[in-house]
Amino acid sequence: MRSRVRRWLWYGLSLCLAAAILAILLGRQDWNAFARRIRGVNGWALLATAGVGTAYWWVRVGRWRWVTGLEAARVTWRTAWVSMLAGLGVGLITPLRGGEVVRPMFVAAGARVRLAGWVVIERMFDLSAVLTLCLLGLFYLVFAGGVWATGTPVPAWMLLACPPLLAGALGVPLLVRYRPRRLWGALARLLPGKARELAEVRLTGRQFGLFYAISLLGESLSVLTMFFCLRAYGQMDLLTACALSPLVMLHNLLPATPGGFGVRETVAVAVFAFFGFEREMILAAYLTNPILVLVIPGAIGVGAAWVAGVTGQLREAS
Repeated sequence: MRSRVRRWLWYGLSLCLAAAILAILLGRQDWNAFARRIRGVNGWALLATAGVGTAYWWVRVGRWRWVTGLEAARVTWRTAWVSMLAGLGVGLITPLRGGEVVRPMFVAAGARVRLAGWVVIERMFDLSAVLTLCLLGLFYLVFAGGVWATGTPVPAWMLLACPPLLAGALGVPLLVRYRPRRLWGALARLLPGKARELAEVRLTGRQFGLFYAISLLGESLSVLTMFFCLRAYGQMDLLTACALSPLVMLHNLLPATPGGFGVRETVAVAVFAFFGFEREMILAAYLTNPILVLVIPGAIGVGAAWVAGVTGQLREAS
């Protein structure tokens, strides 16, 4: 009972924090400029955002269905979609979208714990893909001579960030691939009971390559949704959006609010404004994108889970 109260207290506090951050951020905007951006929105660009967002979720769902097959618990495409989007819906109300681990509740009981381990591995490879895109974006910013919104050259010393970015992009997946004996032994001792099975998940060389390639494709599509959303509210070059958006995606490393709301928008405004883009344009785009790509699909997933009669299991798992 106490753990449940503490959990909901933490969720409530994180939700209040998200609301407070958004309120402060909105209070600092020029409302006339913000309203002008909203009124002048390009509907076709928003439609393109939704279309690319659908492709993004096709990639994520296909990977999840493949992963269930690795544990001899392959699900149908329908179940894969419902479990993925329901996990997204629960994840949006939990810090760091940790609620995505409810996805295994839709498969056979014997494979759930190990599939939860695969969900964690998915998140690690997604982070690796984002860091890779950050690395590529940094090279573009430095060697392209600047971002066109300002024309100011990006200093070459920023390339000093390349080694840690590369280490982060490859380090964690390689740890999962090769599993150093002492590290994994310590992990197995720390995990209680059946949770030790999480430490037994091992990737073959082929699986490692597929995970990395699929994550890179998925996160590239995510960046593309952001580009179209930015174009819906103003002028934005494709390469500039591809260079700066991955930096904003690193907000997931700060598990302070449900779904990253508040933190994501604050980081986006800070990053793009640093390179001379209008704050109101960036805020409008970054408020619209999660609604189209995350909130609506998550709501559909939770609704589908309710129709399937598994919402009680989702509450227990979350």
